[in-house]
Amino acid sequence: MKPVILNSQLNRNKLRSGCILASIAHAIMVAHYPELSYEHSWDGDNYSVIDGSGGRGTITFKGNYFVGAFRNENYTRTDIHTALDFFTGAPKHVLELAKNDTLEYLLEEDEDGMTSPSITTAFWGDDDNITSVDNIVRMVQCGGYLLERQFMEDDSAIESWRDYYEMTPEQVDLLKSVYDRKVNNPHGNITLSKSEIEIIGTESPEGLSESITSFEEIGIYREK
Repeated sequence: MKPVILNSQLNRNKLRSGCILASIAHAIMVAHYPELSYEHSWDGDNYSVIDGSGGRGTITFKGNYFVGAFRNENYTRTDIHTALDFFTGAPKHVLELAKNDTLEYLLEEDEDGMTSPSITTAFWGDDDNITSVDNIVRMVQCGGYLLERQFMEDDSAIESWRDYYEMTPEQVDLLKSVYDRKVNNPHGNITLSKSEIEIIGTESPEGLSESITSFEEIGIYREK
């Protein structure tokens, strides 16, 4: 099984920006939908996305490259037997990143009580492209569908998040503003002004707490 380049237009910067955009939209709107707090999260360099119907995945961004692994519990793979088989032909540093980081977020206990990573597709890439042992159709079927909006161009993704969350025009403007600042200062901290916090607009203590947590995971803080 040989790895193939899925799309030379998809690379680390585009994917990471799409994940950041998704996370900012989530951080704004989880204030109103705290029950969706599980959908997007960051733990250091690891971005995790989960839906409510058996799909979950994690992407680890490290230096100039990244590794993504996904599990679709509604899809069974009989052609690949272990999680590491999905990284056949990958460079050593990719394999190490998968083992030490990405796959740690996709552990599952079997009937014998043994814990091991369980995935149905994976990919890796760098500043130039994205590679997988699966073709793009199989990758999407097996869990890559969770990145539909993260792979979109910015304007299309913003419109799609607006529809998904039923965002107000003011919330969409806030999303664009915070996203622009974060993309231009990816490793620095950003502070939301009191007026921006008001635009988020929630009176739910639970929603507010989830929103604060989600923002802080990507280095965005509230003005005191």
